[in-house]
Amino acid sequence: MANRVALLRLLGAALVFGLLTLGLGHWQRASNDGPITRSNLHLSGVLVYHRYSSYSAWDSTLWMMKLETGELVQIGKTWKSMFSPMNAHICADGKSMVFMGSQSGLPEKDWDVFISHWDGKTWAEPINLTGPNGKRDEDPKFSPDGKTIAYKEDGVLATMAIDGSGKTYLTVGQPESSMPYFTPNGKDLLFERNHLIMLLKSGKEETMWGQVGLDAYYPIGVDSERYLFTQVQTSRHDRLMFGYYDGREAQPLFFNSNSWDTSDPYPYQDGKRYIFYVSGDFSVLQGGYNLMVADLKRKAVSSMGILNPLANTDVQELGPAWSANGKFPTK
Repeated sequence: MANRVALLRLLGAALVFGLLTLGLGHWQRASNDGPITRSNLHLSGVLVYHRYSSYSAWDSTLWMMKLETGELVQIGKTWKSMFSPMNAHICADGKSMVFMGSQSGLPEKDWDVFISHWDGKTWAEPINLTGPNGKRDEDPKFSPDGKTIAYKEDGVLATMAIDGSGKTYLTVGQPESSMPYFTPNGKDLLFERNHLIMLLKSGKEETMWGQVGLDAYYPIGVDSERYLFTQVQTSRHDRLMFGYYDGREAQPLFFNSNSWDTSDPYPYQDGKRYIFYVSGDFSVLQGGYNLMVADLKRKAVSSMGILNPLANTDVQELGPAWSANGKFPTK
């Protein structure tokens, strides 16, 4: 009898261990290299992102992480001319940063595109490039050479020089267009319209991705073959996809889930090893959306809290953008 009880206990323990291993190995099943650790996460440059309690709260703040060390700092804490900066993007030389926010002192809050320049020690007081003009100026992104900014104004795609001059409107008379992002050639623009991923190439529009009943948004160019985008699944949870300019079928990334949202992708370097993104992953104890990194070789993911425990909080962390040359403020 004693031997039978001992055997049943042993089998029960093995079953529990197997179930725990299955659960803990959710992100590791296809990998032989193990999980991401601080010692094997080899990143450089800076990651800029924003956090807010909600989009409509106008309480967004910008944050920057130095990836070699995990140092974290709030950008623009002393700025006076504007507030609620978000969706930042750093130019190629790392000395200018664009983002959207609202001019201070207006009777009504209003989205404009701002630029801040590096002054040698910190990010200088922003310059309003588009207003105040009573319009919604949003989603700014630099061209690869850092000379041009693409954005949307009241649903019309536009470009301008980094001093705000030479504004050119590209989709006048077309349905609302948003989230422009330059392809690597610096001429063509990925964008979203009517839940489709579109490409504006040589003045002509092409549909890159669209599927009946499913929505897509937030395209980010990676290289001459691929782009990243966010797709809403039938479960209504977002997932990340690699799309291809040549029409090949888009491919989901390994860490997507039907149980939570995964969105806001941004490649590290050429996007062949690491992808930054945000997720509602239940395994990250902080609430809301949190910053994550995926190792495509290891097929493993981690909260960016692995580099700094303050990277994620109980509000929403969103819009990560990596820069090889972005300037990190000195103390």
